[in-house]
Amino acid sequence: CDASDEFKNVLLACKKEDIELIKSPVGYPARGVRTNLLDLVDKRMGPKINCISNCVAPCGRGKEATKVGYCIADRLFDAWSGKKETGLFFTGANGYRLEKLISVKELMDK
Repeated sequence: CDASDEFKNVLLACKKEDIELIKSPVGYPARGVRTNLLDLVDKRMGPKINCISNCVAPCGRGKEATKVGYCIADRLFDAWSGKKETGLFFTGANGYRLEKLISVKELMDK
């Protein structure tokens, strides 16, 4: 995985209570790890939204991002880059059970 070590550490360190359903700018629910970003979004103080690519049509060039308080592309990039303060870290409902990250091949071999 070419994501930063910080990205991996956030996923490995999360607890059951850290994982919550959040609304995404495309209108679907998602499971995110509670970080500073979600605290800021809850207070309507999230990072500035600059739609430069219209990456997902349902967002409507930032209209939905403004409603939910974050741009999904920017926040996922921040997570991948290891910016814990502004990154959006998705995981599954059982993400808290992770003990180590393994390759897909290792997983399939199990």
